[in-house]
Amino acid sequence: MTKQDVVTILTEPVDTGEMLMLMLHGEDGGMKNGVFEYTLGAKEDGPIREDGKLVMDIITAE
Repeated sequence: MTKQDVVTILTEPVDTGEMLMLMLHGEDGGMKNGVFEYTLGAKEDGPIREDGKLVMDIITAE
């Protein structure tokens, strides 16, 4: 599946030229919907995999 024009809300300043890793996480488990609760190794809100590979991309801020 391919998506274009995806919008991401940043919660801290980013300088032009900085590289960012965008990774899709699920909304499984956790205590709150719409709140990122994942910590390394947790099952709640964990990363999404397709064919065993993480759904992610690395971009450069403009």
